[in-house]
Amino acid sequence: MDAAPPDLPRVRLVAAWAKVTVVAWIIVMAALIAVAVTGRNVGKPAWWIGPESNPKFFMLWFLPFVLPFAVIVLAFRASRFVPIVGVVASVAVAGIAAADIAGSPGVALLEGVIALSGLCIALATFAGLERR
Repeated sequence: MDAAPPDLPRVRLVAAWAKVTVVAWIIVMAALIAVAVTGRNVGKPAWWIGPESNPKFFMLWFLPFVLPFAVIVLAFRASRFVPIVGVVASVAVAGIAAADIAGSPGVALLEGVIALSGLCIALATFAGLERR
């Protein structure tokens, strides 16, 4: 007769931390939009936007927002994977910033700061995990 496996502790994100995480990642997305719009207005657009005269394919415009949006969705569900996906999202934004270094160094710097901010948010979210 097989013994039943022991109950593993369930891990979830505390509701207050979920709210803070959602607001923080919305701010990250808003900052990315502000940097992209400003870069385009001053003539140094991000690579994923392109110049006004020759814009990139519009689906590429959503690239920097896919993983931050996934973090927000997971936070609404109070998932235990929020901090991990947040770290991945911030690394992805850092990669997008690295691709901008040659063409738009100022935009790349701001995107890098946003990526670092996202990483700090993701690491802080580990404190909001609760075992039940």
